[in-house]
Amino acid sequence: MSEDSHHVAWADRIGLNKQWARDIQTCGDAFGSELYLTAVRRLKNDIPDIKNGPQLKTMIKKFEDGELKEFKEDVFEQWRLNFEQESRNESFVAAKRNEINLLATEELYKYIIQLLEDNGFCFYDANIETDTME
Repeated sequence: MSEDSHHVAWADRIGLNKQWARDIQTCGDAFGSELYLTAVRRLKNDIPDIKNGPQLKTMIKKFEDGELKEFKEDVFEQWRLNFEQESRNESFVAAKRNEINLLATEELYKYIIQLLEDNGFCFYDANIETDTME
């Protein structure tokens, strides 16, 4: 096997590719409904840091704590500046935050899909003889 060769790692032997495919399908089916937030959260929950591979969970966390948090704050601040009267009403604020969370969830989903695609959807350099689940 050449140094550039890739094979399915132990993670796929426990069914992550199938689980991710089901989760992605569920997200697509739930898009536009109340179940979408839960579907994306489940997809995110099913993504680990891969031993001897990409630290997918960590990358998602960094995206959430960085770009996504900034996105949510910027969108809310723009709304607050443009709708001063409404931004003083707690129910309007709560509704806007819910709307922003839905937009942020869409961005998170797109990020996760791109991350999985960029990292070969669970294919990476690994050595079956020495990799363990420790």
